Amino acid sequence: MEHKTLGPSPGAARAPEHRIRIAEAPGRWKVAVDGVRVADSTGVLALDEDGYDRVLYFPPEDVATEKLAASGTQTACPFKGEARYYAKDGEDVAWTYPAVYDEMAPIAGYVAFYPRRAEIEEM
Repeated sequence: MEHKTLGPSPGAARAPEHRIRIAEAPGRWKVAVDGVRVADSTGVLALDEDGYDRVLYFPPEDVATEKLAASGTQTACPFKGEARYYAKDGEDVAWTYPAVYDEMAPIAGYVAFYPRRAEIEEM
C-alpha cells in the first residue's frame, strides 16, 4: 500500500498539549485473529496517546493482510491522519494509516489491531 503525507497535523495546531509518543516496542510480538496468526514481528512500534491505551503498530511486511478482508470503514483523526480498516468475518479487527500527518510518519502503513478482537502476545 502506498503512503502519503498530509502536512502538519491540524489537531496538534489546535491542541498542542495533546501528546502522542512513538517508540520501539522491544521484543517479538505475535497477533492472532480467531486463532489464525496474522502478524509476527520484532519491528513493532508503540504509540502512547494522551487519554488512550497504548497501541502497537506492526510493520506491513510482517502482517498477513491476505488473511483479512479490506473493510469499507474509513475514518480520519486530526492528529494521525486517514485510516483504512481490515475485517474478519465482517468485523473490523485492524487499521492502518496510509495517509498520515507529518508528525506521524513513523506509523505510515503500519497495522494496529483492536485488543478485544485479536490476541496480541509478546513472545
